[in-house]
Amino acid sequence: MKQILCILTVYLSFITVNGQIENGSFENGSNSDLSNWEWTCGAIPFKNAPTEGGNWCIKVLGGNSQGCFPGYAFQKIPTITNGQTYVLSGWALAQTSSPIGLFFGKINNGVITLQEGDTTKSTSWTKLDIHSNISLFAGDTALVVLYGGLEGGPVQGYGYFDLINLQHVTGINYLEFQQSVKLFPNPFNSQTILQIDNPLHNATLMVDNIFGQTVKQIKNISGQTVVIPRDNLASGLYFLRLSEYNQVIFTNKLVITD
Repeated sequence: MKQILCILTVYLSFITVNGQIENGSFENGSNSDLSNWEWTCGAIPFKNAPTEGGNWCIKVLGGNSQGCFPGYAFQKIPTITNGQTYVLSGWALAQTSSPIGLFFGKINNGVITLQEGDTTKSTSWTKLDIHSNISLFAGDTALVVLYGGLEGGPVQGYGYFDLINLQHVTGINYLEFQQSVKLFPNPFNSQTILQIDNPLHNATLMVDNIFGQTVKQIKNISGQTVVIPRDNLASGLYFLRLSEYNQVIFTNKLVITD
């Protein structure tokens, strides 16, 4: 494992946007909600979701060689500028025979171009992750793109997506620092352990639910090992943040099982 020999100046902050990029959900109360999303071939709410995803997801119509192509649902993120680094994650389920995926992209005069992405063919809910710098030029607007796949015949398939989450990373060493930390087991039932190469000094660990609410906090952490008990947390998906000197130095998903 690579050793980090200096204190890293790293920040992680959620960008301020509306819709499911911000809260990870495709619903508003008990109703479905596709606010701020646009699409090329079609998209509708669908009553299915991964753990902690609520009741609704988005069902994105795939493209086909004899009709509409490509099959995208997308959200514009005008706050992204050229060269910024982001972490994009989400859950996806494929009904198509070809891969579906989650991508960074851009749009210029109505033309969508994909950049980095992650795909799956799984017919079960699968987590996708992308860490990337965004490359934009004059007239480009950054996008988060949900790709519904491609069918070769006249029948179009679907991709299903939920819990879309976008984080802004400031600091060139963020990904390197992520690699210096171990979190195990994950998923876990009663407790998990965070182990870091370099000793922590007066650090703080916070666990948020999918709506951004902090549900657990451990303060005054020192040393190289942190035990994170489940306590009374329900099973499901959570987000861990570790801070030192008022800077977020590590983030990860947590999955609690029964």
